[in-house]
Amino acid sequence: MTQLHSRPASSASMLRSGHASLKHKPFASPKIKHPGVQRCVCQAIHAQTDTSQQTTHSDKRQQMTRQEEVSAQPAPRSPFNTGSMDITTAGATASLCGHSIPAEKTIVILRHGITTWNEEQRIQGSSEGSELTIHGQAQAVRCRNALAHMQFDSCFSSPIRRARSTTEIIWQGQGRDSPCIYLDSLKEAHLGWMEGMKQAEAATNHREEFATWRERPAEFNFDGRYPLLEVFDRAAEAWKEILEAPGSNHLVVTHKSMMRAFLCTALALPPTSFRAVDVHNGGVSIFRVNKRGEAMLTNMNMTSHMHHDDIYY
Repeated sequence: MTQLHSRPASSASMLRSGHASLKHKPFASPKIKHPGVQRCVCQAIHAQTDTSQQTTHSDKRQQMTRQEEVSAQPAPRSPFNTGSMDITTAGATASLCGHSIPAEKTIVILRHGITTWNEEQRIQGSSEGSELTIHGQAQAVRCRNALAHMQFDSCFSSPIRRARSTTEIIWQGQGRDSPCIYLDSLKEAHLGWMEGMKQAEAATNHREEFATWRERPAEFNFDGRYPLLEVFDRAAEAWKEILEAPGSNHLVVTHKSMMRAFLCTALALPPTSFRAVDVHNGGVSIFRVNKRGEAMLTNMNMTSHMHHDDIYY
């Protein structure tokens, strides 16, 4: 049996309730005494009506055409896979591997969870003295949940403990079949005598050197080494290793300075732009790379999964 649905109040019900006694009257031409003028006015009104109807029909045809064009387009895709890039990124940046690759790639990069030295505001560098806190482990779990629907062919990680622990929670915790590959090229910057030192102590006792690292990092050096320039060289090396790996979708777990260098290298930014970008613990960035090896940054430092459940990338 067909169910009848109640209709909203109509003008008829308003009439019955005594709100109005209005009747629709047919349109009448204005009363003008002079017959010649009246004929002109009527012709003008009819011409305007015809033009309005033509415009309405034209608008409908254009709207139908637009609807057909929209329906012919593919359905929207997630940020993880947004379609072909052969044209959109042509010449945008230099090839990161120096040659073409078999297929487009998606590279998801994230920073390790918060550590003991992060909380103590100590300079970490390449030291193994820092480890994930309970909160940092929880951040890694949130990253794992946010990436649970992503299909990865492989995972690349820094071998330093805080990154390795994050990787184990994300990759091995999901029971991924592919092994994780630990690359020395993904290690954090080596900062020598500053590693393990509190930032306030370095700023007080080594004012000039610390100021150089913070304000002009490309110029910072010790024992003939320039840590930032080394990081940029390793970032370029890591990009090449990852892009030459089999598969199309790769996860990368690394450190703050390395992620900055990774981003700058992909976008052809010099070491002087190192502090123009920032990444948080557990922050996720996504690159898509076309067959020329040119990278396009589609998402940067996404952290909503750190604060809300059921966030998927």
